[in-house]
Amino acid sequence: MIDITKLLEIIKKQGATGVLAMWLWYTHSEVQELKTKLYECYGKQLATAFERSIESHSYFAIKPEDEINETA
Repeated sequence: MIDITKLLEIIKKQGATGVLAMWLWYTHSEVQELKTKLYECYGKQLATAFERSIESHSYFAIKPEDEINETA
């Protein structure tokens, strides 16, 4: 995170534009972190589903979005 003195310096120099830019950067960082966590969770769910399908001798496939649209 940005040091508070650096933060105040940016606000004094840039005003509202600086505040909006920092807010946008912070929001972007949070979204990227959340996206990473969601992909990790999705990967774990796929691994679990795959393990269960192997145990029950039933298999599944995930078609990419492009292939789904082409067949429709």
